[in-house]
Amino acid sequence: MDLDVVIEGVSDVHVVKEINRKVQQVCKGSPHAGQWSLLVSPSETRGQWDVGIRGPFGEHFASFTERADQLPGLVAEQLRASFDLITSVA
Repeated sequence: MDLDVVIEGVSDVHVVKEINRKVQQVCKGSPHAGQWSLLVSPSETRGQWDVGIRGPFGEHFASFTERADQLPGLVAEQLRASFDLITSVA
């Protein structure tokens, strides 16, 4: 699996590192091959975050309202849910 991670609008370096660490945990040993991308960014709606996941089998998008320090767990959940959805469809 080749995964590009882009994190925008998060100024806390610790949170960015933790997002990357959690993403690597989710991807470790993943059977999903191909080129993947993950984008975390502030939503156009104030106080919300967007997470976009794109892979060979489609894309998944989610928005949620949380503090930035909650992003690592939420991003990992969304990535895991996307993988589960892809696995159930494939």
